[in-house]
Amino acid sequence: MKNFFEESDFLKSTIQENVSIQRKPQVNTIWHWLLLILFGLLAYGTMTQQFLLIAIFIAIAAVVKGPLMLLWGAIYSVLIAFFPPLGLVLSLVFFLINLGTIAKSWRISLTSAYFYLVPLIGGIFRAISKDEPKYLVLMFVAFSLLGLHFLLNWLYKNNSLSRTLTWSIISVPYALLIMLLPTRFRRIKSNKKLRF
Repeated sequence: MKNFFEESDFLKSTIQENVSIQRKPQVNTIWHWLLLILFGLLAYGTMTQQFLLIAIFIAIAAVVKGPLMLLWGAIYSVLIAFFPPLGLVLSLVFFLINLGTIAKSWRISLTSAYFYLVPLIGGIFRAISKDEPKYLVLMFVAFSLLGLHFLLNWLYKNNSLSRTLTWSIISVPYALLIMLLPTRFRRIKSNKKLRF
């Protein structure tokens, strides 16, 4: 199938001349600064404080995503119940969409890993050393904040919006928890059956 936009120079030039998208610099948004503040809290906090903040992230994502997932699940179930072949088609379509999303979002995944792993590693080192000077902790937080700032700028240059990026990073623990929960429930059920 031909992609007329890429092949037509007239169409490209007409759209580029007549359509202009003005976005304010993403570094100046409240979402960018919220990410930096949350990261600073994670990097500066103790292990207990880090886990508490991550639990708050999970709760926020569950409140937002939970009802939407229930609604979408109900719609999906009704469609499959009345049109069974549609379930196969929809499953294939969603699988392909998820593959495309994963391929496109490797930068966001890299930034999310930095957002959670750097404070965790810092917290582990602080728990091991116990008596490190305050200025070393502040230097660690400052350098890691600077690293996150450059990562976010890199994402903004690749057409990421700070609001969607903030939501993607905050909802990572919830997504990981959802991914891990079904396997844990299966183990618990199988252990109960073996005991009786």
